[in-house]
Amino acid sequence: MISRRTFLASTATTLLAALLASAPATAQERKTIRFLHNETDPPSIEFFNNAIAEFEAANPNIHVEMETADNDGRFQKILASANTRTLPDVIKVITLENYEFVRRGFVSPLDDVVDSIGRDDFVPEALTKIDGKVYAIPYTMGNNSNLYYRTDMFKAAGLEVPKTLDEMLVAAQKLNTGGNYGFIFPASNNRASTLFFSALMWSNGGTYFDKDLNVTFDSEATVKTLNYIRDLAKTAPEAIGSYSFGDIINGYLSGKAAMVLALPRLASALGANAPQLLADTGMASIPPGASGAGIKMVSTDGYAVASEKFGGKNQAEAKKFVEFLMTGDRPAKFALTAFPHLIPTLRSVQESSIEQGAKLIGGREDMARTAFNVSNSLDFSNEAGARIVDGKLEVSGTVNPYIGAIIARQVPAQVVQRVVFEGEDPAEAAKWGQEEMIRIVNELKG
Repeated sequence: MISRRTFLASTATTLLAALLASAPATAQERKTIRFLHNETDPPSIEFFNNAIAEFEAANPNIHVEMETADNDGRFQKILASANTRTLPDVIKVITLENYEFVRRGFVSPLDDVVDSIGRDDFVPEALTKIDGKVYAIPYTMGNNSNLYYRTDMFKAAGLEVPKTLDEMLVAAQKLNTGGNYGFIFPASNNRASTLFFSALMWSNGGTYFDKDLNVTFDSEATVKTLNYIRDLAKTAPEAIGSYSFGDIINGYLSGKAAMVLALPRLASALGANAPQLLADTGMASIPPGASGAGIKMVSTDGYAVASEKFGGKNQAEAKKFVEFLMTGDRPAKFALTAFPHLIPTLRSVQESSIEQGAKLIGGREDMARTAFNVSNSLDFSNEAGARIVDGKLEVSGTVNPYIGAIIARQVPAQVVQRVVFEGEDPAEAAKWGQEEMIRIVNELKG
């Protein structure tokens, strides 16, 4: 007869053995997703940490390992990981990179995720298709072409808000007095300068390529834009030759600039640091140029899922995580981490984001709505063959495989520097830019 003590000991031993036997299997069933992005501001990191904790609680068999880097570091890490077939499962991508990543087979199509989230809910300008498929889920847009202007300076000078680019130049020239600068903009050898130049060139009716992917940079619109920037530079500080995004914001926060063309992050900086300057600031979209329209530079950031060939080990789980980030209250929460800079790509989220976020910028709902207005906008990936018809933008639908290398090598920024700082004739600078772009295209074609 077995004693009670012997029975309990035997039972405990059996249960312990069963638990030990099952532990390795449970550990093996828990899959890890590597997630790489460059949203390194503390509020964004806090958002992702909270979202990951929520996701893991709802999906105990999935662990998310977050990796962060600055934008250059992110891009280099993607390339290095692709070379060793160890890409993170989920990677942040920008539109300019999409075509090359798809061509190389780095990423997988995500149309099933788009449809699950709700294809019709995405802002039309956000979704990019390559060969009829979506390879990145757009989670935020950045409107680079917002005109901030000092209402007090305009009033004192008896000036109206510029309705055209020509009026903007005249206002800058008149307000370039008394220790103030009429306009501050980037003219350095960097991406900020290229974005600034591109919006002006598009607004004047130019493009880098036509719909057949012929380089069209050496155009009347380009020359007009370079002449314009040369004149505008006379109202700006000499230091613009080293300016990037942060310098534009700091320059305006100094109170010495009458106008800047900048990202919505300036609105959030005003709300957080300069309430009086915020009260004296108006905001509008870029004014129309020679084309009859003001064309905004709007860039899009997205989540992509690595292909199995290049290291995407857990695609189903990665897709589930991406969908989780894009549903519920999470898109609105992310938008509020840098409002109104991070524009939601889902229409159902935008109105609530504006209502909540306006409190963060002194109740300036007008600024939020200006920032969120991405109509008549282009990005480098879809600008080939774009044209203005009756003040409205029409895109050709051509996806450009060459523009990324041209922008990465800062060719447009170099053209601007040749005119502003080296005194080169705008027509000659445009011709140089054309030849340089053709050389890069031919190099890529092999």
